Amino acid sequence: MYPYRLALNPYPSSPTPTAEDTKVLGGSKHKSGKSAILSCIDDLASKLHENPSQKDFRLITVIQDVGSGKTHLAFHIRGLQQLSNKAAISYVDLAQIAPRSVESISGSILRGFSDTHLSEFRKEIILHLKSKINKNPKNVKKIFGYGLFDSITGKKIEERVKKCLNDPTFIPNPVALEDVLGDDFSPSEVQVLRQIVESRLKEGFGKDRTLEEAIDYFASLAKLTHRFMKKLTFIEIDEFDPDQEAMTLVKAIINAHLPATILMLILTPHSYEQIRNSNNSVFDRLEKANYKIDLAGSNTPEEILDIVSEYIKYHDSGKCFSVREETDLGAKVRVIYDEFQDFRNVRSMTNILYHATENASARNIFAIDEQALEDTIKGIYPGLRIRGSIMSVPVSEFIRIQKNYADLQTLESDVKAAVRDLVSHASITGKVAPLKNESNSNGLDVVYNDSSGMKVAVSVILNRGKASGPTIIPDFSSFSDVNKRVILTNSDLIQQKNHVRKSPIGAPLKMAETIVNIDRSRMADLLYFSNKYKNNQIKDEDLERALVLAKSIRIC
Repeated sequence: MYPYRLALNPYPSSPTPTAEDTKVLGGSKHKSGKSAILSCIDDLASKLHENPSQKDFRLITVIQDVGSGKTHLAFHIRGLQQLSNKAAISYVDLAQIAPRSVESISGSILRGFSDTHLSEFRKEIILHLKSKINKNPKNVKKIFGYGLFDSITGKKIEERVKKCLNDPTFIPNPVALEDVLGDDFSPSEVQVLRQIVESRLKEGFGKDRTLEEAIDYFASLAKLTHRFMKKLTFIEIDEFDPDQEAMTLVKAIINAHLPATILMLILTPHSYEQIRNSNNSVFDRLEKANYKIDLAGSNTPEEILDIVSEYIKYHDSGKCFSVREETDLGAKVRVIYDEFQDFRNVRSMTNILYHATENASARNIFAIDEQALEDTIKGIYPGLRIRGSIMSVPVSEFIRIQKNYADLQTLESDVKAAVRDLVSHASITGKVAPLKNESNSNGLDVVYNDSSGMKVAVSVILNRGKASGPTIIPDFSSFSDVNKRVILTNSDLIQQKNHVRKSPIGAPLKMAETIVNIDRSRMADLLYFSNKYKNNQIKDEDLERALVLAKSIRIC
């Protein structure tokens, strides 16, 4: 059993999405993209008549950086059961085609159609041929190999047709086939129909074809797909870039306005800019796309949290994944996102959660806990630690600290206690004199004498951020016996600089104020040290780190 009462690990483990993985789609950006694509399909389908024309063509562009889920979205669309009766979808990854040519790319488009679709297409064509028995009985019989012996033995042509339907190696009589189809279809359409009946469409349309012939072939295929299958032709081209051959074919497809066809181009902003610089004509067509889907923002923490939750919900057949569990998992994911820049994309985060889920399952834990995440990060990203941490705070401890200190008042109180513990530790090493009993009054949280004998006071003043306005520092001019005051704050609205306050009559006071900004990693260092200090868990390697920490916040 896996965490959250799941029968299997819900997260993908492969670097690129599989068909099974892409059944899940999370994130508002991806869902909006999906909605736009489905809207395009529905809009075009509603306008099609018996004979689609060049007006029945649409262009979609999907643009965003690597790892933003573009390919995932394309695979998800291709696998939607609701589209099985609306569109014949071909997916092409240009990154896998080498060398590129009009022939190789065209062949990949044909191979991109599913076997299920082509099998159904083949069946419809064979049944159409059989329906011509009354109009052209001689050639229809030749097509299906129905001869004199069959007639003598009493076999019906339906038996031959049934056998052909179930035999993908069936080869019809080519002359008879062209004679039966020639009255209703163009030579290019007859060629397409023959290739489908002979299960050879994925072999391509032959060598030494001109670009014009290639476009005519695709136009014929699109018309026939709509006529026989009542479906649109949907071509997804991934990793589109400024390759000359690719741009030539794509431009020709757009210019030809293939009937009953939607072309979706998937590319990065960098490739988009390169196309602008190398082929302004192609770029102009991309700019005029009917639908421009920009997945910008798909790697924000909110999007990633929605995606990782969606994987669990999709596989949670019993609907047992509670709001509390979702919130708890989200808090852990958010810490990883905030502290590790390498994990700020969907692919990296789902990889971590895949391994963390396996870890939790092996330990019989019913939820992904801090230890599972720490073990995962240590195992697959050895040497990685919390960014900026002096005390080498473990990931599990950092997650626990961030989770437990949502309340600012409690956090401020514990940071003050941690500073006192740090000064006490520094006094043991002789770096400062022992603590004085003047703290916890009038805003002075810690008071001690430094190594030079100067009296130092430390004040911890935390703020909720810019929304709360600037941090207000009380006036401490009455403490004439304090030589130096260190103000520890998390506010970004205070400049970090030394300055001297002046008395009302203009005479300078002895007390200098040093403002030190402590970010989340530094507060985690303080709280982690304090916890070890109180529990007598300070080890030899912690001693020097603690002194470095004290120096970093200007205590010694």
